[in-house]
Amino acid sequence: MKRVIFYVLMLPMILGMMMSCSEAKTDAKKLEGKWNVTEVKGEKILKEGLPYMEFDMAQKKLHGNGGCNMFNTSITLDDNDVSAITIAPAAATMMACPDMTVEDSIFKAMGDVKGVKAGSSENEMVLVDQAGNVLLVLSKN
Repeated sequence: MKRVIFYVLMLPMILGMMMSCSEAKTDAKKLEGKWNVTEVKGEKILKEGLPYMEFDMAQKKLHGNGGCNMFNTSITLDDNDVSAITIAPAAATMMACPDMTVEDSIFKAMGDVKGVKAGSSENEMVLVDQAGNVLLVLSKN
């Protein structure tokens, strides 16, 4: 009987630890450098010339390519929550490309970013919204 009670009490704790590993917040300053955007709101980007983001954390700047147009913007970090990051609306070039859906999705997702979490490997980071929903998956370039 003691063994059953032990397992009943341990199960929620073990499940909680497993879930927290996949939801691990990380320091937003680890975004320093150039990252390919490999996924937007659950949709993999399957074309060559992946969109990318290059973070300059010292200057609090972000620039990159959304798949067609170059963009520049600023970021805001929160001293009270190292995983918190917001991205200001971007200024972008105005080239017209045959398919703008990926770029439009990236720019919209950037506006909803509120935090960063560790990805499935050390070369992956995940940008999330306020509720922790995955918006952008980034792969170290």
